[in-house]
Amino acid sequence: MMNIQIMQYADLSLDEIRGKFSFGKTENIDPAYCEEVAAFLEAKNADTRKKIDHLERVSRLLNITAETLRDFNKESDQQLAEFVRELYKDIRKDDRSDLDRPLDGHTWRNGIA
Repeated sequence: MMNIQIMQYADLSLDEIRGKFSFGKTENIDPAYCEEVAAFLEAKNADTRKKIDHLERVSRLLNITAETLRDFNKESDQQLAEFVRELYKDIRKDDRSDLDRPLDGHTWRNGIA
């Protein structure tokens, strides 16, 4: 039960836990299976890092906006506008790289596979 709760805390769904973590006895573990699970965990980690980066940018945006509103002047407004422009460029770049990423053998562009 503890292991399942920890895996859920790590943002793994019950289906992912059932599908990937059925070890049974440790002396009978297939090395190919271990490699498959390790690759799955690395992909989950990359996805988690991407979410963390996104949340850090959102947090910074909220902080800068709050600071700007507390001490509103031309300079703070310009700093906020510059941060928003840079964030928008990053978002657009991320969106384009997601469109170029193959998904089930297809590359997505403009909503068309």
